[in-house]
Amino acid sequence: MTINYKLDATYELRKFLWTKLQAAGIFDPEDYYSDNLQETVIPILPIQQSPEMNQFYSGKKHIVYDKIGVSYEDLWAICNEQVIFTIYAIDVDEINEIRNYFIDEFRRMDESARDINRWSQVSNKFKFYSIYISEMSPTGPSQEMQGMMSADIILEVKYSRHTDTSGRFV
Repeated sequence: MTINYKLDATYELRKFLWTKLQAAGIFDPEDYYSDNLQETVIPILPIQQSPEMNQFYSGKKHIVYDKIGVSYEDLWAICNEQVIFTIYAIDVDEINEIRNYFIDEFRRMDESARDINRWSQVSNKFKFYSIYISEMSPTGPSQEMQGMMSADIILEVKYSRHTDTSGRFV
């Protein structure tokens, strides 16, 4: 059996966030429809932004994310990662709205992970144990995107990926 190493817990978290942020009315998918691509471009994207995407998102609130792995410690079956989300918007109120959503969603730690596990669209290859906000930066002028404000939110995510009897990913 071939193991899919492209599966990523952060991508599952991204899918969850996009669905929930739309449901909360914080993002309107119609604002992110690309005529060139003939589809909606999800405004939660990995760190590798291209100049074309910067043009597309210019003046629109969006979130850029990246992650780092944290040590596995004694219980190697549980992965521990920090995911940094940088929120960009013209208006501080839009950043505060997204920050407040993150606080409400992820202040509950184990219950926050439970919500993702119960969500019907999450991959059955993962089980989330705990998700919480480990740090938030103040809002300030963005150094990367001229004319926009930005703020960072760092989530600590503990999860496992389903494994075979020898402890390897399935």
